Amino acid sequence: MVELFVNMGQICSLKTEGILTTVGLGSCVGVALYDSAAKVGVMGHIFLPKSRANDPDALPGKYADTGIPAMIEEAVRLGAQKSRLQAKLAGGANLFPNLNVNSVSIGEQNVVAVMEHLAKYQIPISGKDVKGSHGRKMRFFVENGVVTVTAIGKEPIEI
Repeated sequence: MVELFVNMGQICSLKTEGILTTVGLGSCVGVALYDSAAKVGVMGHIFLPKSRANDPDALPGKYADTGIPAMIEEAVRLGAQKSRLQAKLAGGANLFPNLNVNSVSIGEQNVVAVMEHLAKYQIPISGKDVKGSHGRKMRFFVENGVVTVTAIGKEPIEI
């Protein structure tokens, strides 16, 4: 079975089977979109909440505001129907809480931005493991839509 690794800022997709995996989710947010009828899965590794004009060559998956629409477009290209897509999220941790005492952490900003953009496109969130203070690994099994999240030093959980 094929396993694709989704690096920071990337968007990867599979149809029918395979595993989409992203590691190193600290403040970044891993997003899995799934259409169970078409067995289409798309994963993005979102790095920051909002795109920047001075970063015109950035991968669309780097930012929540460009990544979510690009992920939807990819899912539809593979045969998904937007109305059937569901999302699962992991990450958005605050790994350095002492640096953010009086402000919202970048991890929380990422989670909020991803959730806002999913809501904008009317995509429900069916599972999440977000925030906290630990890094995560996310694995998305396209055959059945199962997403597991493993926090550093812990057993995997299904979201």
